[in-house]
Amino acid sequence: MASTLVAEKAEVRPVVERYSTHELAPLLERFQSSGMLEEGRINLIGLDAIAERLGDKWEGRQEQIYHHVERTLTRHLEGDGFFQRVSPTDYLVVQPALGKFSAQVSCLRYLRELLNHFLGGAAPEAADVLEVTSLSGGRIFAAEIDRSYAFTAAKTEPPVAGEEDDSLPTPWNPFISADGRTLRVSCHLEPVFELKTFTQIGFRIARRVLRMPGEIELNAQELRNLTTADIEKVDLATIARGVSRLGAEQGNARQPSLFLPVSYSTLASQRGRGPLIARFKAATQGVEKGLVCEISDIEGVPGSVLGAVTGLIKPFCLIVVGKLREPPGRRSPDDLRGVRLQGLAFESGAHPLDAAEFSAWAERAVANAKGVTRSVIIHGLAGPEYLGLAGMAGASHASLGARRATPAPPQD
Repeated sequence: MASTLVAEKAEVRPVVERYSTHELAPLLERFQSSGMLEEGRINLIGLDAIAERLGDKWEGRQEQIYHHVERTLTRHLEGDGFFQRVSPTDYLVVQPALGKFSAQVSCLRYLRELLNHFLGGAAPEAADVLEVTSLSGGRIFAAEIDRSYAFTAAKTEPPVAGEEDDSLPTPWNPFISADGRTLRVSCHLEPVFELKTFTQIGFRIARRVLRMPGEIELNAQELRNLTTADIEKVDLATIARGVSRLGAEQGNARQPSLFLPVSYSTLASQRGRGPLIARFKAATQGVEKGLVCEISDIEGVPGSVLGAVTGLIKPFCLIVVGKLREPPGRRSPDDLRGVRLQGLAFESGAHPLDAAEFSAWAERAVANAKGVTRSVIIHGLAGPEYLGLAGMAGASHASLGARRATPAPPQD
């Protein structure tokens, strides 16, 4: 990639403009006040050597290379480490837990591993790692690092002190989707009740995916249109954000349980499963009885396949339930028979606000769900008054969402 030299009197090292795009501005501007930029702890890893060596083959192998690079960085970056591809050959890498030189050395080692993988013995000695010096309106300016000095200084560099900064991006939030949009994952917590005793048993993380700028929420179809890699990022960001919000809102009060949403594709992906399990393990620290894993996007998945994938997450949670896209108002989801899900959940959506209509709607949906499993969970009820009606309709659990202002017709 051609780079533009930028003259800056305050910089002894030549400063290079690596990329410029307004789409990245919302993502990058969040680092401006973090202190890490001034401390030199934000770096770029360049794949220029791989692109140059592959020549005409680079374009055809890009997606394969990106997949491997992101899998490698996900494996190496711990905790709050963040990465984002910002150009065809550049990855921005932030490691809040590392000092300046330790971060530079780690990036050099990551890049060496990548060069050896793709180029083998032909890998060049020089490693294209740059220290980011300025971020402005999506434009990234960076300077070469002194590799020898970095390795020496990293040996005596003290660890970075400080608490987690929830305002900073994570590896998954916000992120640039496969189609070039900047997406941010948000969530809220819905209280979950056991309907036999009307006891609150914890919270459920309800996600929202917003297109930036403007924070325009993606609808259900737009979410289904996301790539598998994008869905993985949404899942990981949702759990991370939800657990953080639970700690902020509930303090040291441990909840009996926490419902975590997970897409089937993430759970079935070897790449996504490792970070997902790590998130589950971290989330157990805030609950007493255990986690409830809600697997969504299960429609059309063969029962034998879904059963095998479900078994992979069971050791890390209390129970596993399936999350349907729509209430089973017309028929029982027969394709889920034999999967041994411990429950089925669905959104109440724009459920009827009239008590009689709600009861008829809920009884029909719950009866069809019980053709597959004994426990049925209705999410997002419009108010506490519907908890009792949901219990009388046969639901075992329910969560409360935002109250709706106007009635909606019942679903057939």
